[in-house]
Amino acid sequence: MNRGYAGFYKGFYLRSSYEYAYALYLDYHKISWSYETKTYDIGYKIYKPDFFIYDKKGSLLKIVEIKSRNINAKISARKALEKIETLFEIECELLSYEELLGIYKEMPFSLNSVLTHWIKSENTTINKSFSGKLNAHYNLKHTLDAKKKIGEHTRKLWNTDDDVKRKMLEGLRKSGLSQKGKIKTPRVTRRCLICNSEFDVLVTSSQKFCGKVCAGKNAIEIATREYVNKRKFIHEEIKKFVINWSIIHTDVVLSTPFNKISTTINEMTTEIERLYGIKDLRVISKAVFGKDQGRKELLQFMKKVCNEKIC
Repeated sequence: MNRGYAGFYKGFYLRSSYEYAYALYLDYHKISWSYETKTYDIGYKIYKPDFFIYDKKGSLLKIVEIKSRNINAKISARKALEKIETLFEIECELLSYEELLGIYKEMPFSLNSVLTHWIKSENTTINKSFSGKLNAHYNLKHTLDAKKKIGEHTRKLWNTDDDVKRKMLEGLRKSGLSQKGKIKTPRVTRRCLICNSEFDVLVTSSQKFCGKVCAGKNAIEIATREYVNKRKFIHEEIKKFVINWSIIHTDVVLSTPFNKISTTINEMTTEIERLYGIKDLRVISKAVFGKDQGRKELLQFMKKVCNEKIC
């Protein structure tokens, strides 16, 4: 699993774009979940699964582990999940890209668009190590011997590897530290756009948030707005399509009995699936009415459109 694509979502530090996609899938279907809530002793190691899925009463339904497409990682995870199922009698499921692609077929947006948004977003994606107090080495000092070894290793890299030297110089430039008497880049105090707390940053920096938690919250707000707007647009387009299709196929709609809705308007639902990736009549009904009113109400709406057009 690519740890470089980790980030915060709903206060949880998700470790990959696949985990984010699954969390978004659960939220879309209003399924209750938590992340890395409990560890299990499975004999040969201590294992902490990813997602814990609950029913409406709050009882644990199953555990879901998300893995990359790495075959060895999936084999290891499957072995651990089988142990949990045997020892603790909890249903377990392993998901990777192929399985996520399957469950996203009935979503109003594609899996790849969600993964791309997470990976490319500067606010959501965390490609660097934790800094400041979030760093495990925060406020810890090296011994003199450790400093000596670090210095020797750094000088060796500086003198023998031009690529490393270039990266070191770039790091010095970004950090604002002086190099051989050069003037330091000045710092300024700014206020975080989320929590309004003050933080110091280089005057040349574009940083707007005090840390990754607030940056993650901002990213979630942006992602949520984009998701809502995109869903609204898709629903509006589906409603227009249903109206136009009904008018064009008036004879079919008016002659459709209420006990054969799915088979009779299959041509329409097939085309909606091709255009928008949605084939569930409940989602189509929601696009038309704003909420799922059912198949009969959808057909009644289509018949009404036809009758009004005839009149």
